[in-house]
Amino acid sequence: MSRRRWRDRTRAGRAWIVAEWVLVVAVVAFAAHRLVPRLGDLGPAPDARYRALDGQTLGPPDFRGQVVVLNVWATWCPPCVVETPGFVDLSREFAGRVQFLGVSADDDPAAVRAFVARHGVPYPVLVGPPVTGTPPPADVLPTTLVIDRLGRVRVRHEGLLVEPALRRVLRRLARE
Repeated sequence: MSRRRWRDRTRAGRAWIVAEWVLVVAVVAFAAHRLVPRLGDLGPAPDARYRALDGQTLGPPDFRGQVVVLNVWATWCPPCVVETPGFVDLSREFAGRVQFLGVSADDDPAAVRAFVARHGVPYPVLVGPPVTGTPPPADVLPTTLVIDRLGRVRVRHEGLLVEPALRRVLRRLARE
């Protein structure tokens, strides 16, 4: 192989390496933007109250003064199933400082009870349409709202919310 052909092949190889790294950086930036929630002030928390699996009527207004994680999910939703163990762990880690509430989009309370038992969900799970108030907007499952002590929505996240990203937000809000 001539020196010139070698040099041309090396330049082409370098161009591909640069292109690959640009693609990797773009994918990482997109993932960080999509998967890491940002704190803001998105308005008042939803005032809806639902029937819980244990028969109580509960909703975000009942936990004013606490940080609340309101997760709208379903038993048949793959990302919901994936994020549930992380929510269970975080609810135990932040017990007494953060209240988790699950709002199931399922029609069958028996399926929800089985899911809660199988995954060891320790926080209240709410089912059915709201008894009172306006439900949170949730066009995508899962949708998670993080509500501060003053009843303001600080994070609205559609799609899978990974445990490390949520932990960072909860640490910050628990200190406020």
